[in-house]
Amino acid sequence: MTPMERPHGYQGGYLIGFIMIGVVALRAILFYRGQSNLILVMLLITMYALLYSLEPWLSIHFHRHALIYFPVQTALVITLSNLRPFLDFQTVLYFPLCIQIFRTFSLQAAMGWTTLFVILLAITLIPGMGLLEGLALILLNLASGTFLISYDFLYLRTQADQVESQRLLVDLQAAHQKLKVYTAQAEELAATRERNRLARELHDSVSQAIFSITLTSQSARLLLERDPARVPQEIGRLQEMTSSVLNQLRSLIAELRPH
Repeated sequence: MTPMERPHGYQGGYLIGFIMIGVVALRAILFYRGQSNLILVMLLITMYALLYSLEPWLSIHFHRHALIYFPVQTALVITLSNLRPFLDFQTVLYFPLCIQIFRTFSLQAAMGWTTLFVILLAITLIPGMGLLEGLALILLNLASGTFLISYDFLYLRTQADQVESQRLLVDLQAAHQKLKVYTAQAEELAATRERNRLARELHDSVSQAIFSITLTSQSARLLLERDPARVPQEIGRLQEMTSSVLNQLRSLIAELRPH
């Protein structure tokens, strides 16, 4: 299984991580106030927060950043969690790392890291709080971590679905535009074919009519010499034929005009 796709910027589980870091820092200030190790605690939390904020940038510019980033962050959490006097709240910093791990590694590798964190929690909490309280807090951390990782996974899935929906919308709009172009081309092609058909009909009918008029006029000229009495009849036929041709021409020309 491949790692989950990273969104751009600090979103989803990353924002929750920043909130957790801020809460841990505030809790540490209140707990260690007036003690000599307050500066060390705040320095460690600041280093953790700085690396956490840089992780998206590091993942883009350094292909194998995880080989250094996660061990260093884990070491910082271990140091913070085992300072004396003991403060169990600092183990919360494992949660942002778990979210990043499930985004970075395959499921198998991420589960391996999670198992390591559970072991580190047990080593830290049980000596610091006792067996029963330590186990109870470990279970609480596991439940909280599962919820946060599930939320982050659903967030990433929603983001991916939105991106896919936007891509499909763009493709659909492009296909619709192409369909409009194809429809216009098909209509133009159909209109061209219809005009060509009418042009052929015009050519054929006019040619036949002119041929008939020519024959009739020749016949009238011959009758003028042989039987002048029938000439008016032929001239009447010529008028009817020319009138019929003119009407056909008008009708076909009207059909050829664009609508």
